[in-house]
Amino acid sequence: MKKRLLLLIVGWGVLSCAGLPTLHPAGDRVTIETSRACQRPYPYGDWQLLHTIEAEFSGGQTGFLMGLTLMSSLERTARCVLMTLEGFVLFDATLDNGVKIERAVAPFDNEAFAQGVMADIRLIFFKPLAAEITAGASADGAAVCRYLRADGHVIDVVQQENNHWETRLYHANHRLARIVKSMPSKNLADGNPLGIADKIELTALGTPGYKLVLTLVEAIPLEAE
Repeated sequence: MKKRLLLLIVGWGVLSCAGLPTLHPAGDRVTIETSRACQRPYPYGDWQLLHTIEAEFSGGQTGFLMGLTLMSSLERTARCVLMTLEGFVLFDATLDNGVKIERAVAPFDNEAFAQGVMADIRLIFFKPLAAEITAGASADGAAVCRYLRADGHVIDVVQQENNHWETRLYHANHRLARIVKSMPSKNLADGNPLGIADKIELTALGTPGYKLVLTLVEAIPLEAE
């Protein structure tokens, strides 16, 4: 009985860690270069970003929205407004030392939805805050920055081919929770130092799962107050 219990515990541990890939160590110079490069997917400064949003939910349901995001990378604050294609406001909330709902209509009028939206905003647009940062390479040779958050969650920022980026959020038990794919803008300077992407795909795993495809309509720099 004890042996069976031990096998179950070990087996659970292997499964819970299976989602977090092993990083192969890199030299100091490569680590520094990788850490700098991992800042590229995130907009720098104060921006007003307008996207079309295609949402796909479990069961095959789809919907189309407009999303307006006002954000400051330095202050780590944001305002998110979700609208119908005709401009009717469905949801309006701010992120600044917490989440505050300014306006919401059903079924967007609950705290859990607001917290989820702002968590996705943080993951997409803000460089991760971490208690520990390491850099290395994945099994396929891609450069990776790994951020260990104080709450135990892990964020991997992975540099793909053609200057595309992938952000992966893992729960504290190392199960994959979110995948964000960021495609660089063709309308900005080569290398896209401002971190503005033409297209962003966010996939939320688990229950309820969903996928959001954000297509950039316009990006307007804002003067800091």
